[in-house]
Order: sequence, then structure tokens, then C-alpha cells
Amino acid sequence: MVNLIKALTTDELIRRGPPQHFTTSANAWKEKLVAWWKTHPDGPQRKLYPAHYEMLLINLLAYGLSLLGKEGQDAADKRWLLFAKGHSLDVAAANNGTFRLKSKPARVELAFILETPRGTDLILPRGLEVSAGEVSFTLDDQQVLKAGEVSLSGRATATQPGPEANGLLPGQITEISAGYPDVSVTNTTASAGGTTAEEDSSLLYRAAKAHDRISKAGPKESYRQQARAFSPDIADVEVIRPEPGRIALYVLLTSGVPGAQFCADLKAYLDPQSKRPQGDELSVHPAELVRVHITGPLKVNGDFETARAASEQAIRKAGLIWSQRLGDYLALSALTPAVRLIEGVVDVDLHVSNLASRQLGKTQFAVIGDVDLVAEAS
Repeated sequence: MVNLIKALTTDELIRRGPPQHFTTSANAWKEKLVAWWKTHPDGPQRKLYPAHYEMLLINLLAYGLSLLGKEGQDAADKRWLLFAKGHSLDVAAANNGTFRLKSKPARVELAFILETPRGTDLILPRGLEVSAGEVSFTLDDQQVLKAGEVSLSGRATATQPGPEANGLLPGQITEISAGYPDVSVTNTTASAGGTTAEEDSSLLYRAAKAHDRISKAGPKESYRQQARAFSPDIADVEVIRPEPGRIALYVLLTSGVPGAQFCADLKAYLDPQSKRPQGDELSVHPAELVRVHITGPLKVNGDFETARAASEQAIRKAGLIWSQRLGDYLALSALTPAVRLIEGVVDVDLHVSNLASRQLGKTQFAVIGDVDLVAEAS
């Protein structure tokens, strides 16, 4: 059946730009003022020439009014959800019941070890601070090391939100607060989970799709929006229904593939009592990474190796867009312009050498692997 209902999409409205309520061009103001001077009944109703001193006043007025117009237009733009930024976007999104996700602190698993067993219980209080250099973590819950035991484990959270505490390898956290001379500490897992606050583009997307969250009947977009509200680090979510009553979520993070703990936490967050249909059996999976090998001839004027190295860097930077979306089409037009901007590059013809099709699967994202550019014969 042909769908005869056509409606503008969010992206189309953004491309059209915000409604223009103010005149922001100095030339347009100049034309208005000159027309008023020449033709309006309340004006002088006489001709103006560039040498007239009145033209100097009109030019000054036109410039000043254009600045006021720009300020007024900017204020008007910020009232619209699709064109708001920063705090204005926070307020506009709140009208749709959508709020910016705050930055999250990193978390880590710790092991506390005694040099020798104690004859009494040892209490490690909640909030006990451990650190690795300038990065500190505090114990999530009080832990009790029973008499005769020499070790226990617990989870800790970074004292400051953000990604700065991510990536501490097992064994790097070794410092513990004074008062526990016979206790040593180490992290048994790498620290992870710290995120920045949600970016404007992600908040705008969720706020524009806010009404899809209302239904609990399980539409695809509802699952996607519920999942994206879990963490600002989520870049994309694909919802697959392999069979009735079964839903599989494939998650991509801005930092790449999520770990098993992240997937488990997301599944727990999507509680059937409040977030999703009770009849659906849900599973959460990491997105599939596909490494893309880029090859092609490169024609340059000047030193080839210098141009080749700069071109490879430009390709990797431009290709980051493929690592933030699932099921993308690997359009080489996203890479070629970046290479042609490199000084000395005359032409380039890029190819994907290791894939039969440049259309990724719905649960796949791409990361550029090898880049092999060869000199084109003159």
C-alpha cells in the first residue's frame, strides 16, 4: 500500500532553518530607511544621494538596527527546540519531558587484602577513599572483613564524574586512606563507565522523539528512546525482533563497543515493571565492529610521503562518522573531500578493499583499519 501522507521530518525542518522574525541585514535596513525617506508620508519625501550627510546617519542606523535584529533573532531561535543550544535547549527539551543526562563517574571492582588475618572483624566504611595518583574512588557500600579472612571485594565509584577516571588497568589503584596500615588495595578490573554530560545533538534527538516514549506497547522507537535515556555515552541503538515476544537491543557507545557490565546494567534499567512491555523477553548485545580497509591511488605535487601521511590522518578523522551510527552506508564521498583539502594533493580515488558491500548490517558500525595509498603514475 502506498503511503500518501507526507510530512516534514526533523532533519528537513532543521535544514530549512528557523523562522525569520527580525531583519538582520544592514543592507536590508538601509533599503528600508531609504525607502521611508523617499516615499513615506511622514518622511521628507525627497531623493537621497550617497554624498548627502543624511546617508551617513542612515548607514549608522542600518548597522545598529542590524545588530539589534541579530540579537532578537538569536533570542527567538533559542525558543524553538530544533534550534536551541546549551541552557536554552535544556529548557526547550524540558517542555517535552526530556532532560539532559548528566556526566557519570567511572566505576571499578576493588580487592582489599590483609597482610595477616585479624582476630576481629574489620569494617571498611562506605565512602572509604582509594586512589591512583590524582584519580580517587570511594567505596560504594560498607564492607566487613570477617575475623580470620584475608580478602574481600567491593565496588567503588570515582569522586568526580566524567571520563577522566576511565581506563585504569587492573593493579593501578594501590593507595588507601591512612588508618589501615595492614590493608592493601588493588583494582581487579579496569575502571570504566565515566561519561561526559549529554551533547546538544543527542538531547535534541531524544526531545524531538519524546512522544515515542509514551507508548508501552513496544514500538521500535520507544525501545530506542528508553535505551538512549540510560547513558549519554550511547551513540545509537538498533532494535531487532527475532520472533514474537523477543526483543534484542544492539548498543553502540561513543567510545565503541560496550562491555558486558554495561549491557547488563542497561537491561536492568529497562525494567518490565516501568520501562518496557511485561510480555517481552529482552536481551542487550554490543554492536558488531567492522574494520574497513581503505585503498586507492593518490596523485600529488611535491613530497608523496608527506601528503600520504596527512591524507591517511584526514581519512581516519573523516571516517569517525561511521563509528557513531549503526547500519550506515559507507559513502566514500565522506572521505574524499577531506583528502583533497590536503596541500599538494591533486586527486585521489578511494576504495573499500575488504568488503563485498559498503552497506553495513543493521547492528554493525565501521572503524577504519588499514589505509593503503599508492602513488599514481603521472
